[in-house]
Amino acid sequence: MLKENLYKIINHQYTLPDGLSEYEAVLQIVQILGSTDPELRDDLGYHVLSKWLLEKNFLSAEQLEDLLYQALSNEMLFYHIGEEEKDSVFLRSFSALLIALILIRDNREQFLSESAFRLVVDRVVSYCHLEKDFRSYDEEKGWAHAPAHISDVIDECMINRFVTVDDCNKLWHGLLSLLERAPHVYDAEEDERMATVVTSMIEKGKVSLSTLVDWLEEVSVPVRKDIISMNKQINMKHFIRAIFFRLHAKNLLQDASQQFISFETKFNRFI
Repeated sequence: MLKENLYKIINHQYTLPDGLSEYEAVLQIVQILGSTDPELRDDLGYHVLSKWLLEKNFLSAEQLEDLLYQALSNEMLFYHIGEEEKDSVFLRSFSALLIALILIRDNREQFLSESAFRLVVDRVVSYCHLEKDFRSYDEEKGWAHAPAHISDVIDECMINRFVTVDDCNKLWHGLLSLLERAPHVYDAEEDERMATVVTSMIEKGKVSLSTLVDWLEEVSVPVRKDIISMNKQINMKHFIRAIFFRLHAKNLLQDASQQFISFETKFNRFI
């Protein structure tokens, strides 16, 4: 029945169900973001939310802010944080996508206060350090993809009017935590989603290229030779390559090409 109702919404140009306000309808769909049914959660629920919030511009500034606080809460973004290989990751991960949608609206309309934005940064950074489920795609349950989804949130933070270099530094270390703690080599373009964050940061002038180079120089190469250390080294290598080619494509590398070559050498054990 729920799927039928969502298909009906889609087939009727995303109009509201009869008898529901915008906020009531949005909250109903938020309740299914933790579903293990990929069609219901992703193809239908999140898809409709995206259309309603970004194209139909549903919800007032006050309602969007209230929804943001819900999404950042222990009941959503931090729901059973620390669990691995459990279904709780779907609610955490899709809560991140909901946060990203709200931040996109804020970057367009500028309704959040600076204190609200600071809360987002703090919660997102904490989440990056605490998330332990790094799965990408489950054949039965669909996309978990928590590192990729929170990277989308960080990308919106990086271009926000309130973001400072200190915020960028905190968010950068959040990304590093996801890179360094992953128990496997990322296999679903997570490194590319993270590189998007860094490219935005440089392109929008939030952090200088020289500062980024300094941050990359501070990243250490694992000393141990176990599989986890090797995975960290490979993830960092892929991440650095992705940043290099993104910056090169946008003519943002300036005179830093040689530094990036040195980073490649640093993390490529075959050179």
